[in-house]
This record gives sequence, C-alpha cells and structure tokens, in this order.
Amino acid sequence: MAKSVSEKVRNYIPDDLAFSILSKLPLKSLKRFGCVNKTWSVLFENPNFMIMFRNNFTSIPHSYYNDTSIILHQEVCNHDRTYVSFTLDSLSGERFENKVKLDFPNPFQQEDPGFFVLVSGSINGILCLYDSDGAIVLWNPATEEFKVIPPSPVESLPPYQAIIKFIHGFGYDPFSDDYKIIRNVGFVPISDYDDNARPLPPDVQWEDVCGDYVPFWEVYSLVCNSWRKVDLVLPACCWQGGNCNNDLLYLDGMCHWLSNYYGDDNEEYVVSFDLTNEVCFTTIIPTHIPLDIDPNSCVRHALVLLNGSIASILSYTTTFHISILGKLGVKESWTKIFVVGPLSDDIKYSIGAGKNGDIFFAKEDGGDPICFDLCTQMIEELDGVKGAENSKIIIYKESLVSIGGRNH
Repeated sequence: MAKSVSEKVRNYIPDDLAFSILSKLPLKSLKRFGCVNKTWSVLFENPNFMIMFRNNFTSIPHSYYNDTSIILHQEVCNHDRTYVSFTLDSLSGERFENKVKLDFPNPFQQEDPGFFVLVSGSINGILCLYDSDGAIVLWNPATEEFKVIPPSPVESLPPYQAIIKFIHGFGYDPFSDDYKIIRNVGFVPISDYDDNARPLPPDVQWEDVCGDYVPFWEVYSLVCNSWRKVDLVLPACCWQGGNCNNDLLYLDGMCHWLSNYYGDDNEEYVVSFDLTNEVCFTTIIPTHIPLDIDPNSCVRHALVLLNGSIASILSYTTTFHISILGKLGVKESWTKIFVVGPLSDDIKYSIGAGKNGDIFFAKEDGGDPICFDLCTQMIEELDGVKGAENSKIIIYKESLVSIGGRNH
C-alpha cells in the first residue's frame, strides 16, 4: 500500500529538524502545515516547539522595522489638572536615553496645540494628527510638510445639533495609491455637548430637529481631497478609560481597531477595514482568564503590532496574556505565545510595542513608563523619560514622500 504524505514526512523529516524549520515560519503559514502531520497539528501544545517559536518570533528582524525609530507621544497635566500640554519625543539608544523633542505643526496658530497621533506607526513617513475638536492634519516630520484635512459637508449643521466625529483609522490604499481616513459620525443635541449652547425651545423636540440624521461612516481620500459617505455597518471602537487611540492599527492596506459593540454578546473583536475594497472583517478575541479570578478585577484588552503581527494583550490584575492573530475572521487562529507577569502592582496597561519584542507599559498615577523585553524577560526603566497622564508609542520611519503628491 502506498504510504500517505504524513507517513513520508515522518520518515524523511525528523521532528527536531521539522521543529527547527517550522518555528521560523510566520503564524499564518505555520497553521497551514497542521494537515500534513498529526504532530504538526498540535505544535503549539509542545513546550519545546513553543520555546523555539517564541525565540525566533522575537529575535528574527521583521522588514516592517527596517530603518525605523520610536516616537513617544504624551499628554502631560499639571498637579491640579488645570493645564494640559502635549509632547512628542524621538527616542534612541540602548535604554532610550537619547530624547529629541519634535515640534508639532501648528496650522491653526493655537498657543498650545493639543494634537493626538492616530494609529501606532507612520505610513510612508506620514503621521495623522487630530485634536479634540475633530480637526485633522497629515504631517511629515522629516520635511515639515503638513496638510489640513478639509471638513466634511455634513459639518454644516442645522441649529441645535452637534456633530461627534470618531476617527477610526488612517492608512494607505496601495491599489489606488491614495491615503485614506475612516471615521464614524454621530449627532447629539448641542445643549448636551456644549454647556454654553442655547437649549432647545420648550415646544421643539430633539426628534424633530434630528430628522434623518443618523450615525454613519465616511472615508476621506487625499487624492480627491474630500469626504465620502460609505454605506457600511461597522462596529465602533471601544473606549477604555475615555480613549481608544492606543488600539488603532494599520497594516498592509487595512485599518484595525478594537470593538465590543457588535451583536448581543459581551465578546470583544478586532475590526479590520480594507481600504481598497471597503469591506470589513471581524475577528473574535478569545479571553484567557482563569475561572478563579476575582470578578472585580480590571480586565483590559489592548491591540498592538508585535513584530509585524496583530497582537492582543489581555491584562487582569498584574498579568498580561499576549496572543497573535493568524488569519482575519478566524477566532481559532489566535495563538497565545507569551504570559507576562505577575508584574508590580503599579504597572497599569500597555502603551504600545517597540521594534525587537519590546512591550511598553504605563504606570499608575502617571509614573515613569517601563519597557518589558520579551526576549530577556527583563524590565527596563526609560532613562530620561517621565510619566504622563496618557502615553503612546509610535513606530516611525523617515521618508521624503510629499503629502500633496502620490508615491508613483
């Protein structure tokens, strides 16, 4: 009887050699080999293989990080929280001891512009900034060029209405050679949004003012320099601690964000929006929480790019579970590769991932951030970097690409 493919593989490729080869593959490719050999289908249950896979995952450089640096964005409050300033610093050195302050572009001539940085990395050297009023700017720090994004037509509102704009992603569409922004637009009574606004007259109901104004999604195109309404039903990002900014990612033509507003269950999802085809994928994130955990413990998900892969960081108490996603839309393709902790009680949550298997964490009450090296399992303080109310790590790659022009 002819031997099966599985038998031939076992006879000619010893497990130790196979493990050495397979442990160097990306997770998506590795999952495909499970049907070749029964032993290979349970690779992630084998502790020896997991050691090799983790070592290779954190030590083999990914092309995403070639010629990149790290930028730290912080929101700094004074002791009585009456003043907030925003800082942007380029970090370098073995312990990030070299810090260079970057000056925000100031297109609106504000005395102290309060811009946030969208997504976790630059795209062809371009950063997307936005402020609390919804103004958006594309900025290339290397050339100091910036572009103010024009308002959407919907922002010309009737009386008594306020528009709420939640930016969910900025990215590059390689098919049309275009930069795009996606956001969710909603409406509320302006008196609920602005204490100084005049309230509705007694004989006017909000439902009458609202009319056909229902929440919707719109996409901005840099090539067209305009906003366009898109007919989509997408789960919005979940706001953890009043901010979802740290959970917005861009990778390979798609914007990704974390959401728990989908369906009737309490599960959390990665929502992935394809900028070319304008279609959406949702991937359930499994929850690896022991049954004996204190129900009052704070459980939090974070979404980061880790060595070129989408990763979920689930934290409860002082332990962090790190899983990477193998295939969009497939819950079973998540693979937990690290459990970090327990760490000290003052470590709060992840503020992003670095270039070589580094995870950055914020501390309680604005304490100085720390870096956890997944390769060495060591914690390092960031020399010369002070804590802040909110912090975010950004992977930056310098480029001379013009914002006004296209890449090709």
